[in-house]
Amino acid sequence: MIEVIKFGAEWCGPCKMMGPAMNKLKEKYNIEGSEIQITDIDVDLNPEMASLHKIKNIPVTIFKIDGIEIKKVVGVLNMGKIEEHINELNLTK
Repeated sequence: MIEVIKFGAEWCGPCKMMGPAMNKLKEKYNIEGSEIQITDIDVDLNPEMASLHKIKNIPVTIFKIDGIEIKKVVGVLNMGKIEEHINELNLTK
């Protein structure tokens, strides 16, 4: 399974810029039986998850395969860039 986890916060302007893309990706991939899961985590509401993933700056997008972190990207990503990373991970599975 491929997981895409975006860490952000409600007050973070760049995080908000990623909101529409993340919502479209959730609609596309977060369906029953999908091998791709898209998640947003608010670092203020989930500090333990932010600590576990060593989040120092936001937004940060983490890409995992079968629970193993493969890539961590700091900064704003648009939908196309996120899907490029997903496609790269699909090729390495």
